[in-house]
Amino acid sequence: MSQRDLHQNRATLTGFKGRRCFASLATGSIRFRFDDREKQGHYIWVDPPWVFSSASVEITTSSAYTEDRFKEWCQLFEPLRETTFQDFEPGQNGEVTLVFSDGYRLFIPLNPEDDDPESDYDHWYAHDV
Repeated sequence: MSQRDLHQNRATLTGFKGRRCFASLATGSIRFRFDDREKQGHYIWVDPPWVFSSASVEITTSSAYTEDRFKEWCQLFEPLRETTFQDFEPGQNGEVTLVFSDGYRLFIPLNPEDDDPESDYDHWYAHDV
């Protein structure tokens, strides 16, 4: 992730505070849809790397994904199937932590691929149409 990602998405993340969301997984990426499971256009999308935790205890990471254990890995995210987005905590260098109800957190560290100023890649983004 880069400072650009946080700068571009800060207002959208602020608007998501206190709203219900639903997590779904696509290989090592995770999406949080807001307000309605089927509604399009209201979501946060996060590509690897990221770390999922609760009460400062790591539950899993994007790098732990394997195709042959996908179903078991998905079970770890049951607390986020339906939750509330509480807040976000920006780091000093562009990393961010998404905070959900019951103390669940998704830490999105800096992504080395984002260091290239010529790249249009966004490690994560938020969309609220």
